[in-house]
Amino acid sequence: MEYVFDVFFDECFAKMARSGLMSRARRRDIINHLNSVIAGCIGGRRTASKQLAVGLAVRSAIDYHRRYRSENYEVCLMGKYHNVLYIALRIAWDWGLEDSGIVRELLVEIYRCERTFERLFLGAVFGSTAPHFIAGWKSDFRDQDENLRALVFFLHHSAATRTTFPAYSCTYQRLRETKFIDVPIESCGKAAPLRVALQASAPDVVLILLRHGANQQPDDGGQSPVLSLLDKLAEYGSRSYPYQLVSCLGLLLRCSTRIELPYQPYLYDVRRAMFETKYGLLLADGLIPRELLYGVPSLRQLCRCAIREVLRDNFQLPRGTLKLPLPRAVQKYIDLLD
Repeated sequence: MEYVFDVFFDECFAKMARSGLMSRARRRDIINHLNSVIAGCIGGRRTASKQLAVGLAVRSAIDYHRRYRSENYEVCLMGKYHNVLYIALRIAWDWGLEDSGIVRELLVEIYRCERTFERLFLGAVFGSTAPHFIAGWKSDFRDQDENLRALVFFLHHSAATRTTFPAYSCTYQRLRETKFIDVPIESCGKAAPLRVALQASAPDVVLILLRHGANQQPDDGGQSPVLSLLDKLAEYGSRSYPYQLVSCLGLLLRCSTRIELPYQPYLYDVRRAMFETKYGLLLADGLIPRELLYGVPSLRQLCRCAIREVLRDNFQLPRGTLKLPLPRAVQKYIDLLD
């Protein structure tokens, strides 16, 4: 089967113009053609044969990209030779590829050229049409729901292989190994995906990212996400707060043990007075839990955050919560579902 897929890519791409895969419609044509080839290779055999065929198709696409990049002194031409990786990405998703090692190779190859995964994240956050206006390309997924499910698919595989990528750290002023879920989005000011989802007021995406271990304090040089949301909510003097913003704040607070007072380096009493002056209405309306601001969080909140931190460091979110020897209700609480 390796030979079949190698010939497929060579024949399909030999006479194609460099910009031949810039169109989403053209990419879909190639994907449909490749799906037919995979189905023919499977020939109605067992599931294992299906996984073998899909894995070989994806690996063949990766090898094709590597071959032509090496011929150009390890510089990606970012034309059809690069877009073949997104054909492979769609094939992996369509057929539910189970080999996390191959998926990891695909993600590493994409990142080596782009230094971002915005073509996966933007469609999940803003919908399948918005990326065309933000970054100049069209999503390969039909709608936002499909893009979200595909994102979860790749989050699972990246966690299964403990994959990290070198990304710039604003805290350390150098490149540091960063998890797939925290890799900055270039076209959004190099903000972390969680921050972009919060700015878009998308609580469903925020919940998915937090459950899968997104860093709730992104290392992208921006303000604390909690304070950013409080600033937005403080603008509504009528005290009629948007449901999406309130939901995003509530999700973030589920992962927090305290809210750090801003206005450093002023003394604590001055910072507290300044905070209450600016966010007094939010405190009065119960949007800011006082125990996270001034007091001591509940024991269960401290335990949830501590357990999640261990699971996150070991690439075990969210699936690791199901392995904990705890009642289902407690597992759901740790998994931010309650």
